[in-house]
Amino acid sequence: MAYDKTILSAVLRQLEITRSEHQADAESRRWRLYDRIPRLRAIDQELQGTSARAIRIALDSGGDPEDAIHRLRDRNLALQEEKRSLLLRHGLTPDYLSPAVDCPLCSDTGYRDGRLCSCVRSKYAAEQTRRLSTILPIQTDTFDSFRFDYYSNTVDQRLGSSPRYVMHSNFNLCREFADSFGEKYANLLLFGSSGLGKTFLSSCIARTVSEHGFSVAYDTSIHVFSHFEEVKFNGPNSEQAALSLEKYRSADLLILDDLGTEMGTAFTTSCLYDLLNTRLMKRQPVIINTNLMPNELEKRYSPAVASRILGEFTLLRFLGEDIRRVRQRENR
Repeated sequence: MAYDKTILSAVLRQLEITRSEHQADAESRRWRLYDRIPRLRAIDQELQGTSARAIRIALDSGGDPEDAIHRLRDRNLALQEEKRSLLLRHGLTPDYLSPAVDCPLCSDTGYRDGRLCSCVRSKYAAEQTRRLSTILPIQTDTFDSFRFDYYSNTVDQRLGSSPRYVMHSNFNLCREFADSFGEKYANLLLFGSSGLGKTFLSSCIARTVSEHGFSVAYDTSIHVFSHFEEVKFNGPNSEQAALSLEKYRSADLLILDDLGTEMGTAFTTSCLYDLLNTRLMKRQPVIINTNLMPNELEKRYSPAVASRILGEFTLLRFLGEDIRRVRQRENR
């Protein structure tokens, strides 16, 4: 699983802030309690000096320091028991002075047994979903809210099926893609006229995949190729553009929207080939949304690009009337 470094760093930084706040709160409780229970301060001071005394005993002893260490250990245990009794006597729990932790598995460090804790993965998924919601309508565009009644049930004689029938098939394939992400490898090409639900279903997929903890990179082809250009010509925003390119190449899922709306040049064709080839070689899924028909890909780009897409992607054709027009009629 690949993580967006920016999001992961933000999650780990927030954990560090939370941990610091808990420690500060524990220290505040400690000092307030010292005023109420002076003996508690004396116990803590003696316990804090235990390690230093153990080292001094080992260094100063000409013989075997084991007996002295054992006595020091017994004293330490006795002090801890006295501290526990003091807290209980004042109606407090034994761990009252310990910093609170939100995650008992990793104690808010973010790591458990050398790996990212499940709490980090959960926070990562939530933060990624939140960020995706700023560029995609994933809060409203869900599989459950998809409306098939926007598509005609009249059979298209050229294709032998109705737009609604085709969309049922497309919907099921997109949902299976999302639900089985990480278990099955696939790529999708969603093609057809504007306003038929390509971005809607892509948004549904992005939401589901993100909520499962996988990283998702979404952008339009115009933005993607502008980042390539920014890096190549060392523009003023080349550093940020390079980070975006790294995200496109490494995210668990890349959604490339509106392919074909960018200005077609040899440079954009080269960039598209590089991006697709990099991801396909590593078996990293890609979803492409385009108004272009499959037979236009070779003319628009190159035989190599068309071969990658037509040979490695499941093709889903979108049919029907522009949904925006259907909605306008509904609202009259």
